[in-house]
Amino acid sequence: MEEIINKVDLSGIVTLDLINYKPVKSEYAAFDLVPYLYKGYLLKEKVFRVDMIQINWSQFAAKEVILYCSNDAIVPYWAYVFITSLLKPYTARILCADQQNHEELIWIERIKKIDYSLFKDKKVVLKASTIVPPELYVCATGYLMDHVQSLMWGEAGSPIMIYKKKKTI
Repeated sequence: MEEIINKVDLSGIVTLDLINYKPVKSEYAAFDLVPYLYKGYLLKEKVFRVDMIQINWSQFAAKEVILYCSNDAIVPYWAYVFITSLLKPYTARILCADQQNHEELIWIERIKKIDYSLFKDKKVVLKASTIVPPELYVCATGYLMDHVQSLMWGEAGSPIMIYKKKKTI
């Protein structure tokens, strides 16, 4: 019987699967300002400040927190800054986004923090997935191109060549 040789392993191709950086719902919390607005649309400063001070912010410990307003109320920027000042002692990551982009915003922040130097002069394939939004692939590609020998798309067994570093003499 002939030995099966894994040509992918021998090729030296490294796979980067961005799905591994997808946030899990339990890792982040969303804080909607609407319940703290008068009739859901108007911020009354004195009442708002009292309400914010009474919140047990420790419930957000060890979570990434997204601040947002789920309706079209006009919220003054200082309100987001004030909430951030109250949250900061409990969590290091506080982001502001609309309701649709919570998860994606955290996901892209995680992709920005990948140690891309680990891919220095390597052949890298970005694993294809319909779950990963295209913006995330764009972000990762921008960082990878500064480090990789070549960048491919798809699966390690049959990748599509995207970029190859020009050889310097």
